[in-house]
Amino acid sequence: MNKPLSLILRPETIDDIVGQNHLLNEYDGLINKMIVNNFLTNIIFYGPPGVGKTSLAISLANDLKCNFDFFNASNDKKEKLQSLIKSANEKQLVLIIDEFHRMNKNIQDYLLEFIESKKVIVFITTTENPYFVINPAIRSRCTILKLKELDSKDIFEGLKKIIIKLKLNLKIEESGLLDISERSNGDFRFAINILEIIKELYSDKVIDKSFTSSLEFLKSAKGSSYGDEFHDLKSAFQKSIRGSDVDASLHYFSRLLEIGDYETLMRRMIIIAYEDIGLANPTIPVRVYNACNAFRQIGMPEGRIILGLAVIEMALSEKSNSSILAIDSAISDIKNNNVPEIPSFLRDNNYNYSSKFNETNNYKYAHDYENDYVDQQYMPTKLKNKQYFKPKLHSNYEKKLIDIYNRFTNKTKK
Repeated sequence: MNKPLSLILRPETIDDIVGQNHLLNEYDGLINKMIVNNFLTNIIFYGPPGVGKTSLAISLANDLKCNFDFFNASNDKKEKLQSLIKSANEKQLVLIIDEFHRMNKNIQDYLLEFIESKKVIVFITTTENPYFVINPAIRSRCTILKLKELDSKDIFEGLKKIIIKLKLNLKIEESGLLDISERSNGDFRFAINILEIIKELYSDKVIDKSFTSSLEFLKSAKGSSYGDEFHDLKSAFQKSIRGSDVDASLHYFSRLLEIGDYETLMRRMIIIAYEDIGLANPTIPVRVYNACNAFRQIGMPEGRIILGLAVIEMALSEKSNSSILAIDSAISDIKNNNVPEIPSFLRDNNYNYSSKFNETNNYKYAHDYENDYVDQQYMPTKLKNKQYFKPKLHSNYEKKLIDIYNRFTNKTKK
């Protein structure tokens, strides 16, 4: 059996990489700078499936002329890792570790020792947020590079290069190639697989948009993660939930579900839960997050029930954006350098001689007072009357929260 086209065409140098100009450009691209200066360091390549994380790791190792090997955290055992590390000799070993988010904690702990001693340099790939799934000690010893999702233009140009490089005898028109690119949802590997199917089975056909639109196996990929349609769907989905229209929410949810980019859909659901519902129903974000994790475990088609239930509950819930307005208002002050001096009695008094510099004795310990509250200035003096948080009292929970706050803060001070 012939090797898949995606393996045959795996890049061997960064010149072959599709997209990722922010890392590869000659002006300030970090990967390009590493190669020019022959600099080697631990890297975490983080990004969605199909954007070229492993290909970029291999290409970088090749361009740096490194001795490298592979470890797949999904199915390789600890014994293989031990063997690879043991085999590392005088020549620096670069260990490319795929699916690192699936590596259990005890193997991560074992690996840390050799990263610290620099017996191995690691190129880690993961589709999950490194701050959630990677041991902080390993993460702190790595440079995190986020790979951007490929747009249809990147994929279109990449496919054209493949056709020229392999001298494929195809009657393929730009409209057909662009349609494949748009339907690939940013997954270049998917696009290559489609091209391979066309090469093997439809080389006698004229491949234009009308033809690609008729292919059943491409219909399931309807909708582009990078075209206006996909962004419009995400926008309509969020605005329908924000507007409490449960039927419209389910309609746009179903269209997004059909595209198959589940991670983007779930990310948007979690954002909506925190941004548009927030303190009006603070249990919703937790339930949506748990629903997304359950979906990852169950998968489709049953997973539609789990996510659909969360969508219905979000649409029918009370809404409040008071928290994000307060957060952004506070952040805006910091970005505008509105950062006055911290009141002296709030500063750290644990280091030696701190009492000589700070009036720490004036600090009132809230737990020593009735209701664990004491009226005291915490804001810097120049901002003491600043109010970031402005509750929305139509929300039952938010109103209750403020009522409780007002009740315990209005008690007589000692």
